Amino acid sequence: MTAEQLPQASEPGAPLPSVSIVVPSYNYARYLPSNVGSLLDQKGVEVRVLILDDASTDETPDVGTELARDARVTYERHRTNKGHIATYNEGLLEWADGDYCVLLSADDLLTPGALARATAVMTADPDITFVYGNPVKFLSGGPLPEARTGTRTRTWNGDRWIQGVFRAGRNLILSPEVVARTSAHHDAGGYNPKLPHSGDLEMWLRLARRGSVGWLPDADQAYYRMHDSNMHHSAFDARARLEQLRDGYESFLDNDGKHLPYAEASRAAMRRKLARGVLRKVIRTLDAGEESADGLTIRELYDLAAELTDVRRLPEYPGVRTRLALGPTRCRRLNPVTSLVTLRRGRDWIRWHSNRVRPV
Repeated sequence: MTAEQLPQASEPGAPLPSVSIVVPSYNYARYLPSNVGSLLDQKGVEVRVLILDDASTDETPDVGTELARDARVTYERHRTNKGHIATYNEGLLEWADGDYCVLLSADDLLTPGALARATAVMTADPDITFVYGNPVKFLSGGPLPEARTGTRTRTWNGDRWIQGVFRAGRNLILSPEVVARTSAHHDAGGYNPKLPHSGDLEMWLRLARRGSVGWLPDADQAYYRMHDSNMHHSAFDARARLEQLRDGYESFLDNDGKHLPYAEASRAAMRRKLARGVLRKVIRTLDAGEESADGLTIRELYDLAAELTDVRRLPEYPGVRTRLALGPTRCRRLNPVTSLVTLRRGRDWIRWHSNRVRPV
């Protein structure tokens, strides 16, 4: 990993970096003007925008047609709804032809200077396949928070970044804060239709397999709008969400990452991390005196963790075992006692495990 100041976007007199921005939209006519406005206001880059209307039933055709009066904006409409994955791939693989590309939902916005900051990093280092910063969440209808514009940049070797994402056991990127090199995106191919809710995670891993990754730790690169129609509000129970996340990781390991020397170690680390998260949910649920969470019973959650790895070897296991023996009602009454027992058993587990793997 390297850290340095953000380079200049381009040499004086050099052509501006070109960025193709795909804006998939389904019934988001009310958000399109502010979305496209945040793109056309970007300085230091040459922007082209495609509004790809996936057969909306609201005023999107009228709004999109009006926005396309600007020569930098193209509006296209599907006759029938194709779904978000097919729409993404159509825009990124068939239309995007700039030096760099962005996939931005119609309800989100880019922060001022976001494209110039990201493209400067990739212009200076041709090995970087994508750059991300920080997303800023805001409530729909509320004011936009002030965005940070820090110039510090960090670069990771692709392998190191991939291993870090597997150890994290979660998607480190929300999505709108990413700017990718178009050639790398085309080489990686399209989003996987089998991964409607973790295809972005798999895509970041596939891009990292093709080069380095840049990060702008002190820059807010996009505004992520919070509202009732966000895709993350879709009704999925804990099993469906976890399985989709796991499948995103494993799809990468079974395809682009299958020859990586650390593939199986990363798979095991990811599964342990996911299982630990489920066991923590079991502990929180029992301590609250509840018998289910996220659409699953305590037993179903425990079994879900056990499908991923040997839960007896996880540090959360003593606490789960203690609470399962007590039951939710007694756990709620004896929360301080339960926590003390858990702490002692967890400490004993760590000591035993440390001695087992590191003999004196």
